[in-house]
Amino acid sequence: MAIMMTAVISLFTVYVNSQSRLIGGSNQASTMREESSSSPYALFQQVVWEDIQGELRKGLFETVVEGLRNVTFHYAGSVPYLNMLYENELWSGELNCNVPTENVTSYTFEVRHLISENGKVTHISISITETKVNQTVEQMSTISIGIKETGNIESPIVDQVGAVVPWLVTSLVWIAEGLIVGVPLCFVSLGIVMMIDRGIVPAWRRQFKGRNVVKATVTEKKKEPNSDPKSRSDES
Repeated sequence: MAIMMTAVISLFTVYVNSQSRLIGGSNQASTMREESSSSPYALFQQVVWEDIQGELRKGLFETVVEGLRNVTFHYAGSVPYLNMLYENELWSGELNCNVPTENVTSYTFEVRHLISENGKVTHISISITETKVNQTVEQMSTISIGIKETGNIESPIVDQVGAVVPWLVTSLVWIAEGLIVGVPLCFVSLGIVMMIDRGIVPAWRRQFKGRNVVKATVTEKKKEPNSDPKSRSDES
């Protein structure tokens, strides 16, 4: 009887230990799955850094700065740094803008267009790096914009007029040369025609007419000895 009780207790102990090991193993596996599912999924994402420099016409600095802020906010960005300087009646400044990487391309073209409307873009440099980031974190790119007013930039209309002026000057020079050379030639040609019409042609006509008269007189004189003999006898 004691032997049977000992065997039953041993079997029960072995069963309990095996069940506890199974439960512990399942809990450990589930814990590992949870940890693996909760761990961040690492990936490579591009980060862009840009430097844009431009020159503005005098008096347009404030307008461009406000436009740059509006464009940055439109593309879900921010302007954490803004530095402005006023010197010699001209404004200059620098902005550091943070924009989501996926919007950088469109943002760059908008900034370039805004500066070009009020001046000109003198420099753009772009640097792209890849970093390992968390999938849940939105990566931001940094765009540094430097602008300054200058009195040497003319408006687009003035630039267009300046491009047309050389052609106008060249055309006017050609017209003036044509008038200087052509008008005297016209008067000389007219004088030659009048001289021919009123001097040479009448003289030639008179000369030609005189020659015809002389020829007619000579012809008549030659015909007189050959006149009718009856008329000669009558006269005698």
